[in-house]
Amino acid sequence: MGGEKRAYDGGGGKKNKKAFYGRPKTLATIPYDAMGYIVTSDAGRERYSWRDTVRNLNDTYESIFPEEAAAAAAAQSEKVADDSKDASDKLAAELAELKESGGDEAADFARAERFKHVNLDLKACVFVRMKWEATRKINPSELVRRMLTNTRDKGEPVSRHTLRIVPVEKVCFAAVEDVVKAAKPLIDEAFPAHCEEGKEKTFAVVFNSRANSTLRRSELVPEIANLVPEPHKVELGKPELVVLVEAVKGVATVAVVKDYYGLLKYNQRLLSMNEEERQAERARRRRGQG
Repeated sequence: MGGEKRAYDGGGGKKNKKAFYGRPKTLATIPYDAMGYIVTSDAGRERYSWRDTVRNLNDTYESIFPEEAAAAAAAQSEKVADDSKDASDKLAAELAELKESGGDEAADFARAERFKHVNLDLKACVFVRMKWEATRKINPSELVRRMLTNTRDKGEPVSRHTLRIVPVEKVCFAAVEDVVKAAKPLIDEAFPAHCEEGKEKTFAVVFNSRANSTLRRSELVPEIANLVPEPHKVELGKPELVVLVEAVKGVATVAVVKDYYGLLKYNQRLLSMNEEERQAERARRRRGQG
């Protein structure tokens, strides 16, 4: 027994036990104060996927708030002019700006700051963090819903390697009591206890897990469902709202989303296809999993 213990915790001493249990295997995780998106992709194509996602989210955001794109471009152009003392300084500043932005428009700086890639050290999965100021204007769930609705209805925007884009509104430690605490304010807002007759909503709770073995669906889902007051009712077929919980490593994320099944579980690739292509894609992925 002693030999097995030493092999497991590095010697059995109290100090080593604390080091083993107290330290995460990696710091690559979703920050507790973050809002944004879990993005899944083809394996080995994570970089292409998050770049496409950031571009598409920015395009959608600026279509909703066009004044921000114009203001960012004007501010950056004014900065270049103010920093230029003479023609040569102005030329140097413009060249530096073009080099920094890759030759794109001046507003690219604001676009780059609005959504940031966060490495999760996971295969086929990354996190895109949404800047706090942007979340004050539109929450991540509504922004991606509008984007994916356009993909479904208009065929764009699309991404060759992106699969699901899962919004994140709250992040907490991956334990049932922590998830319940994080979910409560979102549920209170989405499902008011006192609503007018005919305005009650149907809902479902959806749980997914990646690189996590601590949260159990059978324990978590009933606790989350119990937070939703009457007269709102469970509807597993086509609920109006879905409380979406994702466990990723040692954290859990929560969001309340609309049209979850109508938007094919927020799968951008499937939304860009016709029905025949979707069936072929689903069959291909089943073969890959088998």
